[in-house]
Parts: sequence; structure tokens; C-alpha cells
Amino acid sequence: TGLGPLDLTVCVLGSPTALLPVLLEGGTRCPGAMVLCLSPSWASRVPSETSPGAWTLLLSRGVSFGVGGHSTLETFEPPRRANYVTGTLAPGATESGWVGELTRDLDCPTGGSVPLARRLEDVLVTRWVLAACAGIPVPPTLAFVLGPRGDLPGEPVAPGVRVVRLEDPQGQEGLVQEE
Repeated sequence: TGLGPLDLTVCVLGSPTALLPVLLEGGTRCPGAMVLCLSPSWASRVPSETSPGAWTLLLSRGVSFGVGGHSTLETFEPPRRANYVTGTLAPGATESGWVGELTRDLDCPTGGSVPLARRLEDVLVTRWVLAACAGIPVPPTLAFVLGPRGDLPGEPVAPGVRVVRLEDPQGQEGLVQEE
């Protein structure tokens, strides 16, 4: 309450599809503070003045949202500093490369990262964490993994999850049939 576009800039990078309700509601609650950045050419990273080794994200263009879903393509002169950044970080999304690059090592809070998105979308890791760490029942799972996986312990013990490590997919049909 009481903040305006010069005080707060919540930046959504990439496709607005998943975050459109957030953009619309944010525009209603704090008109002009929600900014959608659709292109990497609309943003730049500069060294942070407050956090050594970090970066500040500056927006030169963006689609700002206001009351009633009103949106405006704006050019910001001088560029606006992002105070919070999120976006399309899911693996496989066409813009996840540039979004991930722009969100890396920022001096403001972010709504995730490409490594976190990859980890959350990995069904095996998710089930293992739920079963082994949180004690939450998961569907019976048989997973074949090729080689070592650093994101899973050497001997995962998780109720309902069985991991079979294959060294080489060739010549291991018997092991797969047995499991």
C-alpha cells in the first residue's frame, strides 16, 4: 500500500501465460509497478552498487499493468531498477535461456532459478524427497537411471521408490527384465 511505480518494480521476464493473473492483480493493487519484459533487449545487467559481485537488473522497456487490466508498452528513461524478478524458468521453454541469464546473481529477490525449475520438474527427485525426507507416501516408482546422478544419494532409501542404476544401456536387458 502506498507504493508507486517509482518505488517498486516487479518484473516478469518472458511469456506472461503462467503469471498473467499475478500481473493483472498486481496492476490493480499497485498500478504501474508490475512490468512484463518480453525481450532480452529490453533489460540490462549492471554491477550492483549495494552488493559486491551481484548485478542490478535495469529495464529500458516493458509492458506495465494498471487498474482493470489496462496495459501499456512503455520506454523507461532512465531505465527502471527491478526490485523483484521472476519469469519463465521452466526447462524447455523457448525463452528460459535468456530469462535464466538475466536472473542469475541479482541483488534483488527472484522467484526461482533455472536449476531450481529443473529440480522441481524432475519427478524422480521430487518423489525421493517427498518419500525419504518428508515421509509422504508416493506412488510405487521404479526408475532406471544411466550412470551416477549427483542429485540423488548413492543409495537412496525412500519408501515406494526403487532406483536401478545402469552403467551402460547396452547389454543390460536382463537386469531391466529382472527388475
